[in-house]
Amino acid sequence: MKSEGQTLLDECQGKISVMAVTGIRSEYDLMYPLLLAMSQSEKFEVMVVATGAHLTDIHEYSVKEIENDGFNIVSRIPTSISHDDNQHRVKSCSELMAGLGDAISENNPDLLLVLGDREEPLITAVVANYATVPIVHLAGGDSTNPEGGNVDEQSRHATTKLSHLHLTMTGNHTTRILQLGEEPWRVFTVGSGGVDRLRMTPHMSPSELARESGVRCEGRYGVLIHHPLNGDFESAKVEILNTVKAAKSLGLHVIVGSPNSDPGSSEIVKFIDNLEGVDVYRNLPRIAFINLLRHAVVLLGNSSLAFHEADYMGLPCINVGERQRGREHSGNVIFSKSSQNDIATSLSCALTDKSFRSGLQPNQSLYGDGFMAERTLEILETLPIKRKLLAKKLMY
Repeated sequence: MKSEGQTLLDECQGKISVMAVTGIRSEYDLMYPLLLAMSQSEKFEVMVVATGAHLTDIHEYSVKEIENDGFNIVSRIPTSISHDDNQHRVKSCSELMAGLGDAISENNPDLLLVLGDREEPLITAVVANYATVPIVHLAGGDSTNPEGGNVDEQSRHATTKLSHLHLTMTGNHTTRILQLGEEPWRVFTVGSGGVDRLRMTPHMSPSELARESGVRCEGRYGVLIHHPLNGDFESAKVEILNTVKAAKSLGLHVIVGSPNSDPGSSEIVKFIDNLEGVDVYRNLPRIAFINLLRHAVVLLGNSSLAFHEADYMGLPCINVGERQRGREHSGNVIFSKSSQNDIATSLSCALTDKSFRSGLQPNQSLYGDGFMAERTLEILETLPIKRKLLAKKLMY
């Protein structure tokens, strides 16, 4: 970005204070490379607001990971997210809104940083606008379900319209944001922090991984991560069980991770805890989780990992059911219906089809080259002054 006249960095006397708001481990992991790069720069001060699932046992109080990474957690905002219904999710929004108002007032950030399509970025963007703090939105412009019916799709685009700077993962995401009427100078394609995280994380052998994680990960195994769609945990249970059966029918051991804190997730956690013949983990250290994927032969379920990061690993993925159907991918993903036979057919293709496997290209990804953080710092360092950032014009 070419700045004209004084920049935000000048206005802030050489140091921009950035408050990142995070509500779940998956979102934080995508933010982590950028937060690390900013914390290592003399031009930024990094503050973190931890809320949502970070402060619950859903993922074993994943706020501890933020603490271990050494970031300054300036506010912890408990919400009702651990209750497994839409009513409490709405209540969580109100709790987050009230807590954020206090956190912003007490810490006076120059920018607020959010990522993705959950309620945390949406509520943060609402609060920031009324508090007159510019919002930087990571991973906007994505599309997981172009047919509609998924609240994430609406939340993501609503956050875009409330944000002042858009840092997208792909060129198509940038195009979609421009089609929403955002000013071109506010939109940049930088890639996904998830690819940065892969590039940065050291390799572990299977035996080292087993000691670190406590998970049985020797031999051929698949990792299964499956989230309920719109709170429909009964359908999710069927899809999980059929996926496990299909994998076992092909001789694979299955390692199952806990879902995100969406409505219906606690029912899924109870269900996978009672599955027979699988290993289950709640939350793994970053290095263990990435190496768990590195040594897997396939990723199963419906996680965004299949799209953002797995292709960089050359890892084939089976996306089961309707979640993620509209998401852009590099050809490493096979979309499967929910029956055991369909999943087994897709899985057999992913493991043995030479034509499909020839398209798996490690260390390449349409979601980035592993240097999203460095690219983003250059953009943030040359932002215009706050008054210009806040003065949004809608392009029709």
